This record gives sequence, structure tokens and C-alpha cells, in this order.
Amino acid sequence: MEDAVEALFISTSSEDNTTCSVQDLRTGTDLMRYKGGGCAQHHSLNMIHLNYVMAANSAKPLLHVWPINKQEQMAGLRFVVPGKVNALALTPDGNFLVAGIQENIYLWHMSSGRMLNTLSKHYQAITCLRFTDNGEHFISGGKDGAVLVWDLTFSAAPLDTGGGKDSTEPLYSFNDHGLAVTDLYSGIGGIRSYLYTVSLDRCCKVYDLCGGVLLLSVVFPVALHSVIVSKMETRVYVGSSDGKVFVFHMENAPRMKEYHLEEEEIQAFVGHTSGKAITCLALNISATTLVSGGEDNQVCVWDVGSRQLIKSLSQKGPVTNLHIRLLSPAIFLPEHKQPQMFADSLKRMISPWDENDCIELFDPDYSGGRKTPELDYTQSHPGTDEEIILKLIVSMSSGKNEDDDEIEAETKATNVEPAAEVVDSEVEDEEPEDEPMETTTKEAKSENSYAEYKPGSAQTSDERVQKLLAENACLKAQSKRMFQIAFKYIASSDTGQGEIAEKTKRKKALETQ
Repeated sequence: MEDAVEALFISTSSEDNTTCSVQDLRTGTDLMRYKGGGCAQHHSLNMIHLNYVMAANSAKPLLHVWPINKQEQMAGLRFVVPGKVNALALTPDGNFLVAGIQENIYLWHMSSGRMLNTLSKHYQAITCLRFTDNGEHFISGGKDGAVLVWDLTFSAAPLDTGGGKDSTEPLYSFNDHGLAVTDLYSGIGGIRSYLYTVSLDRCCKVYDLCGGVLLLSVVFPVALHSVIVSKMETRVYVGSSDGKVFVFHMENAPRMKEYHLEEEEIQAFVGHTSGKAITCLALNISATTLVSGGEDNQVCVWDVGSRQLIKSLSQKGPVTNLHIRLLSPAIFLPEHKQPQMFADSLKRMISPWDENDCIELFDPDYSGGRKTPELDYTQSHPGTDEEIILKLIVSMSSGKNEDDDEIEAETKATNVEPAAEVVDSEVEDEEPEDEPMETTTKEAKSENSYAEYKPGSAQTSDERVQKLLAENACLKAQSKRMFQIAFKYIASSDTGQGEIAEKTKRKKALETQ
């Protein structure tokens, strides 16, 4: 097994039969050439894992696919699309394909070839597409200056969200650019990453995808055509229309929202033909080598630290795509057979859903749709304030602690007779009221019961005391039940519930004795 090398994939818009060539970035050795696909469209060269290479034809409504170890396209495979593709992107797992055709975005499922949806929110032709690193969202940029962020789940399977809201609306819609968006880059972190966009309006803008806000806008002296960011996202490289690659440092980002770079403070890589745009950029794995391709038919390899030109690779036409992949040269050996990972053709119309179309839900809790996970606030780490508060709540739910229960049991018998005498004296001294009070149901019931126990009643004093005690016990039982219901939701741990039940049984046993 040979050592891994950094392979440079290059596509040009030349009339040569070669659509894409692969070279060793360090030595410049040719590793493979893919033929028969015509000129590859800008922003359309993609790889499906390390098994296939895909590119869109710049002049025809065709997508071309090559096994990574063969020069010729796959036999019997022909991807015909509704129109000429302006931009192309694949999810990291290769399961979904999005293509920009004019101002529309088409979405396909690669395994079945089925067209899932078409999205029409741009007003002019789409120029670039890119997925986030986890494949859950994709971003589109167009000539109308709009940058739209889409949720792949809702785009692939439109849902009725209710309230007349369209589930295929973009998650975010940024309209800060004044001219066509030429390139974009999404950092690491999925929807929590930063998004970098460049445009012909000379601006490079940085967005926070988590909040959907614009963080920074850096204005350069000339129009911008390409952007690439280091893995640590400390340096941003932009390709300009005058043949220079500019760099600015994110660790020293200005505090203002819009910053204009002056020519004397710009760090630039100078080596391309002046006046020719830098159309694509790529960084190696260690971010120590920068590769740039432009309309001057040159691919330049730069040392990032010194900004010195290492070597220049002449091409037969303007460079349209650049990609660097870490791989073993052994994958280009012809004896390796690649797995079939997609259908033989792509549908050109959206197929209606049938009864066999479904999404398996392994968790029955999600059968009713998306739910917010319920948090168990009773679980806490030992020794924290939360555990102490939980124990206090459990003890409060039983009314008193064990010592108070014993004291109450001992003094209950001795306090019954004095309490009865006090209640009897209060009842005898009370005079009947002329008008009923406007209170709650319980207070009205208590008032009526007291009215029955007025002096001169036929009932004896002992009977009145017993009824008052019974009513008091009933109110206590109701209050206790309310507290138990409340603390059931507050202290729902098994331990807490067991202690409450045990103390409740102990109290009942003492009361019946």
C-alpha cells in the first residue's frame, strides 16, 4: 500500500478531450485523466466518496460520471437534466444532488434517481451551490445578489406546517450583496458554522448561520471571484478580478461591521497575469499550500507563510474547478471495481408520492412529528445545590420530616380535648350573620355549617365538635392531595415518590390507631 498523497483535481474549459486531470500536488505527476465529458462547468466538479467523479457539461444538459480509476465514462449511464447546469453540489454521503438550472434549484435522490423537488426563490440565474459539512443544509448564490440557506429535510420532503406557511421557504435569505454572488464557503459546524461569500460588488461577507446574522463585510478595491478559508478559519483568501489573491486575518477582524481595506495594507499573492480573474482556489490539508486557478490558463501553487510562488502549471484553457483530496495512488489502479451507488438515470419530472413512500421511525415517541425533548430536572450530580433542593422538596411534600411525625403522633391525643373546647367556645360566641358572604365554594360551605351550629340548636356540643373536626380533616386531605399532585411533577424521581408513599402510609396508620 503506497503512502497517501494530496491529489489535485483540475478542470478547464478547453476544447481538449480531457474534462478533468489529476496530479500529485507535491511532484506534479499525472495520476489520471477523465475524458469525453466536454468542458466542465464552473462550480460543478464533485466527487462521490473516493469512488466516482461527477461534472456538469458547460454546453449541454448533461451530467458526466467517471469511476475514479477509469478514463472513460460509465457505460450505459446517462444523466440528462432539464437544462444546462450552472452549479452542482452533492451531500457528503453522496445520497442527494442539487443542481442550479437558470434560477431554479433541482433536488434528486441519487439511489433512486427520483426528482424530489424544485425550488424557485432566486430571480436570476444561480451561480454557486454548496452543502454544509454535515449535509443537513445547503446554500445557493445567484446573479441577483441573494444568498439563500436551505434545510435539506424540508426541501426534499415538503410538509404542511399549517398556517399557510410554505415549508420549502429558505431558512435564511441574505440580500446584502449588490451584484452577482460569485463564490461561497461554509466552515465547520453545520448550521452553527460561518458562511463566507464573495461578489462582484467587491465585498466579502461573513455570516453566522446559527443566528442568521451578518457579522462582517470586508470591502476590497476590485471585484472578487473566489474564496477559500483555512480549516481553523483564521485566514480568508479571496481571488480578485485583476489576477491577485488577497488574504485577511480573522483573528484581527475589525470591530466595525463594514471595513474597507486600503491597498497598502492588503497582503496579496502576485503571480497570475494582471487583469485575468482568479476563478477558483484550494488549500491543502495542512493549510500551508494555496493553489489558485485563473482565466490566464495557469494553476499556481503558493507557499502560504511567505506568499512565494512554488510552481506554475500551464493549462490548455481557463481553469474552472480545483479540488485537493488526500488519497492513495492505488485507487487509480484499473483492477478495482467501484460499487453502484446511484440509479442509471435521473427523472426529469417530480414523481407523485405513492402509498409505499414512508419514513421509518424507530422511536415511537416521534410518531406524532417533531417534539422538543423533555428534560428531567430531578437528575443532578451528587453534592450540588440541586440535589439538596430536591431532598428538601421531597421532605416538604410529606408535610413534615420523620421527627415531626413522631412528635405529632405523641401530642395528637393530648391536644384533641383542648382543641375541642376552644372550637366549642368559638362556635358558641359566634353570632349569625345577616347576609351571606361572596366567597369561594369552600368558604360558603363552611359558613353554612357554622350557621347550623348556632346556640339553641338541638344538636349537642359534642356532635358539633365532631362535625367541625370531620370538615377540618376533609380540608386537610384535599390540601394534601393538591400538594401531592404538585410535587409529583416537581420531584418525579422514583426515590422521592417511594419516600412520599411510605410516609403517607405511616401517617394513615398513626391516625387510625
